[in-house]
Amino acid sequence: MNAGEHRMPTLRVRALPTATNAYGRVQAGWLMGQIDLAGSLDAERLSRGQVTTVAVNAFQFAAPILLGDVVNLYVERLRVGQKSVTLKIVVEAERLAGEVVFITEVIATFVAIDDDGRSRILGEN
Repeated sequence: MNAGEHRMPTLRVRALPTATNAYGRVQAGWLMGQIDLAGSLDAERLSRGQVTTVAVNAFQFAAPILLGDVVNLYVERLRVGQKSVTLKIVVEAERLAGEVVFITEVIATFVAIDDDGRSRILGEN
């Protein structure tokens, strides 16, 4: 996206004390949960039903998320297959002073599943 282009995050969440370590920085496990939630929201919308996460690439933090930051997660569809969707999920943090900081980005793949947990065609129930 171009600088200054308006983007709508798929998920916005505030970093609360329960998400941080003793030093006021968000723990990676909490962020991974938010990434999975943002990705599954988009994948469920596309598949019109349940999905499961089957792959997430390694991710590195460019900066810490601090207590009180508003975390914005943006989802972009990279590939849509018959049964799966691969997404790029970008994470940014809005500091209390208003600064926006790039945190990380991951590539995640979700597969549409039926009630028995078997893969299914996207859009079929």
